[in-house]
Amino acid sequence: MEKFDFKHLLQKTKKRFALPATNKTNVAQFLKELDLICSEAETLIEQQKEGDRSLLACEPGCQSCCVVNVSITLLEGISIARFLHQLSSADLAQVTSRLDSLWRDVRGLDDDERMMLRRKCAFLDEQGYCLIYPVRPLFCRSISSTDVEQCKAAVVGQTFGELQPVMMHQFQLQLYKTLFSGVADGLAQAGLDGRSFQLCGLVRYLLSHPDREEELLSQSSLCWKDLYA
Repeated sequence: MEKFDFKHLLQKTKKRFALPATNKTNVAQFLKELDLICSEAETLIEQQKEGDRSLLACEPGCQSCCVVNVSITLLEGISIARFLHQLSSADLAQVTSRLDSLWRDVRGLDDDERMMLRRKCAFLDEQGYCLIYPVRPLFCRSISSTDVEQCKAAVVGQTFGELQPVMMHQFQLQLYKTLFSGVADGLAQAGLDGRSFQLCGLVRYLLSHPDREEELLSQSSLCWKDLYA
């Protein structure tokens, strides 16, 4: 397979998220586009002959890397919040409680401090399964590992200032990072909110303010003080 043109993908993704806003901000339209690029990305990864994904050790229940800060766009946050609102009231209450607890502990922490705390993601259930897997963030999709123990060692090592290499599917990593930049830049070009936020804090806020989705996306009015409330 010829060398993949990530620069072209970046420009193409920007256009996909900038053009629809010339008419009217429509959250559902943008969410549909977000789902589409994720589906297309999986197809692209499967088409890659190099870096066979069958060698990857990541699987349901694996949670070694789920102790880090995760950046998401507002659009991704809306997608996750809407997905969670489909849960039963009891399950949603449990998730909300875990979000509140985790956010109190991690808000304001930088990446190294967050990792040293070793608090697991609020969206993991008791078995370590990701409750938002179908709508998981682009950055979460980018991470892969060929060795579970190597991944664990890397996380532990970083808390002590030791850099441990982790073998990953490099195409998958670069692909989703490119898509994240394309989505963020495209939204910004459309005059919408293309900023990134911490996963936990943003979804926590959106679950409590579902009526503000359209307003927040179009006016870029969400601020740090709102997330602290």
